[in-house]
Amino acid sequence: MLKYILITILSLFGLTLSAQTFTDIRAHLTGLGGSANRWIDFDQDGDSDIVVMGEFYFNKNPEIRTLFYRNDRHNHFTKVKTPVKNLYRGDFDWADYNLDGKPDLFIIGVDKNGKKQALLYENNKRSPNFLFISTGITEFSDGSVMWGDYDGDGDPDLLLTGNTKNGPATKIFRNDRNNHFTDIFAAIPGVKYGTGKWADIDQDGDLDVIISGTESSGKIITSIYLNNNGHFEKIPFDLSNVTLSDIAFADYDLDGDQDFVICGETPTGHIVTRLFQNERNGIFSEKFPGFIGVRTGSVNWGDYDHDGDPDLLITGESINGPVSIIYRNDRNGKFTNIHAGLIGLYLSDGHFGDYDLDGDLDVLISGISKGYGFFTKVYRNDFIVKNISDSTRKPAQETNLDQGIFNYSVKIPPLPKKIYYYVFASCYCDLYGNGKKEYHAFFSPVKKQTVEYQLQRKFNRIIHKKFASWPKINQGEIIENGFVKYSNAIKSKKIAIEAYKTNGFKIHELKW
Repeated sequence: MLKYILITILSLFGLTLSAQTFTDIRAHLTGLGGSANRWIDFDQDGDSDIVVMGEFYFNKNPEIRTLFYRNDRHNHFTKVKTPVKNLYRGDFDWADYNLDGKPDLFIIGVDKNGKKQALLYENNKRSPNFLFISTGITEFSDGSVMWGDYDGDGDPDLLLTGNTKNGPATKIFRNDRNNHFTDIFAAIPGVKYGTGKWADIDQDGDLDVIISGTESSGKIITSIYLNNNGHFEKIPFDLSNVTLSDIAFADYDLDGDQDFVICGETPTGHIVTRLFQNERNGIFSEKFPGFIGVRTGSVNWGDYDHDGDPDLLITGESINGPVSIIYRNDRNGKFTNIHAGLIGLYLSDGHFGDYDLDGDLDVLISGISKGYGFFTKVYRNDFIVKNISDSTRKPAQETNLDQGIFNYSVKIPPLPKKIYYYVFASCYCDLYGNGKKEYHAFFSPVKKQTVEYQLQRKFNRIIHKKFASWPKINQGEIIENGFVKYSNAIKSKKIAIEAYKTNGFKIHELKW
C-alpha cells in the first residue's frame, strides 16, 4: 500500500466498556514513516512477529529500514538481522509461494540510492536468513503488493501496482512454480500512489481486482475488474476515484458478500473515507457511517470486540491532522468511534492481529505524528485477561478516560502461566460441499496441553476427518484461549459459544 511523502471492544459478548483495557506495551520498536507493516509468524513458532518498512531521520539525515522483530512473548520483541533490503515508499506481502509450508516475502520500494526494487525472498528454515530469489519482475515503488491465487491452481500469484521505469503500472504475475513468474498482461490500467487488492467481488469462486490511484496522465481512478476465466473485465460502475489511497474488504453487514472501504484524496482535493456495500451483480451502494476522511494512511477490518462483525481501524492524514481511529460496527450501517486513544499517524499503516495469543485482536501502527515524530507501536487488547481471566492477576490501574480505552500509560504485570486451554475457529463457508454457504463455529473441549499447539493439531485433524474442505476453508486461523483456572476457561468458552449462537452461527462442539 502506498505511503508517499507529501510536501506541505465497547463490549465483548455483552460485557461493558469499563471492563476493557488497551495498553501501549512500549515495545521499543523503531519508528518509521512512509511505512508499511504486517503481523506475520515468519519463524513459525506460533506467535505473530512484526515486519515494518519505511524511513526516519537521525541527526537530520534520512535512514531507510526494513526491520524484522521476533516475538519473544511476554510483550517483548527482539530485532533480528536479515538480508532483506532496506526500502521505503513501498509495500510487502507474505505467502507460501513455493508451497513448502513457510511464508515467503515479496517487497517493493526505493532503496538508499533512489533505485526502485521488486524483490522475492524465500523463507529459509524458518529463520531470519531469507534467501533472495531472482524473478526478473519489473521494479516498483509508490504502490502495493498482494498475493492471491487468481487462477485457482493452488499457488499464490502476485498483484503489483506502482511506479516503474516506464511509468505507473498494474501487473499480475502468474506463479508458474520453480521460481518462475509470468506477466499475464491483464490490461488493467497502471496506477501509482494507490493500491490494488484481490477479492472475490462477484462470489463466483475466483479472485477479482480493484485498483485506485493516479494514472500516467494524472487522472485519478478507482476501478473493479472481474476475473472471467483469467481475463479481467471492468465493471461499468462509478466508484470513489481517489489517490494516496488504501482499500480493505470485509462482509461488514454479514450478508455473505464482500463490501469494501476506501480512503484517499479525490480529484478535487477532498480527503475521504467511504464505505461501499456490495449489492451483487456488479452493483455497489455507498453508505454514510461518518468515517473521518484520510489520505496517506490505511484501512483494516477486524473484530476487536468479538461480537461477530468486523470493526474498522483507520490511520492517516485528515483535514485536522494525523489520526488513528477504531470504529465499532454497530450493524445496520452504523459505526461508533470508540475514542481508542491511539496515537494519530500519517504516512502510516495499521493492522489488527493477536500477537499475545489471548484470543483478541491487538493493534500495530506505524507512521509520523503531528509533531513530526516517527513511531511504531503495539497496543495490547486486554479485554479477556481483565474480565474472564484468573483472579491471581493484579488489576491494572484506572484508565484515564481522556486517553481512550487504548491507554499507553498503563503498565500491567506479566501474565501468569496458562494451564487450561480451548481453541475455536469460525467460517462463512460451504462446509458440506453442497454449494450453500453458512456460518459455522467449532469449539474444542477445555484441556491441559503437554506441548504447545497440541489442541490446534487435534482440532484440525478431527474436523478434517469429517469435512474434507476444512484445510482450504480454515487457512489455519484458529484462536487459542488460555487460563490458569479451569472454571474461568469454561466460563469464557460458554460466553463465546453464546455470542456465536446469537449471531446465527451453527455451533459444532468437538469431543475428545
